[in-house]
Amino acid sequence: MVHFKLIKELEIGEIVRVRLTDSYPIKPFDCGIADLNDFLFNDAKTHLRYLSAVTYLFENKNKTIAYYSLQNDLLNINPHIDKDFDQEISEIIADKDYSFLLEMKDISMFPAAKIGRFAVNTEFQRSEYGTQILHLIIMSFLTDNKTGCQFLTVDALNNAETIRFYEKNGFSFVTLSDYNKPSRQMYKNLITLKQLEYL
Repeated sequence: MVHFKLIKELEIGEIVRVRLTDSYPIKPFDCGIADLNDFLFNDAKTHLRYLSAVTYLFENKNKTIAYYSLQNDLLNINPHIDKDFDQEISEIIADKDYSFLLEMKDISMFPAAKIGRFAVNTEFQRSEYGTQILHLIIMSFLTDNKTGCQFLTVDALNNAETIRFYEKNGFSFVTLSDYNKPSRQMYKNLITLKQLEYL
């Protein structure tokens, strides 16, 4: 259990982050999207039991403020084909690591972690909670990266508000082929030179 200070904390009481366990009672939650509500109450513990995803809850004494689930992923992008990605790789690798740059340009699959589900209670939406929690997720990989994870990915719901949220927080589209699909594959690069200062 980890204590966090988030915006308007005094108005809703102490907030803690809890890693969901099979026996942990989930407090009331509604994000306004049935699929995301259903995952938390009916699927999250099953995913945990079968090592498919781990779910974290942000809660006060009365309710769940937000939750997110994480799972391993593999970002499949060919830098020789995706020139924007190729340029991005070139910009983030320091001159002294030139050999590593060449190595990255020869591979197309990169270690990643996926935000499988991410939702904020309707009472706390549009209050910066989502952005702050997303930043905590990012920083957790930058400061306590246990397995090697160069990118954070998400299958974002394909609506203007959700896409705008992830773009505002530095996520890019993996492909244009899912433009008209229910969700868009997006990624955030975790190894910018600025972020390397935290390692």
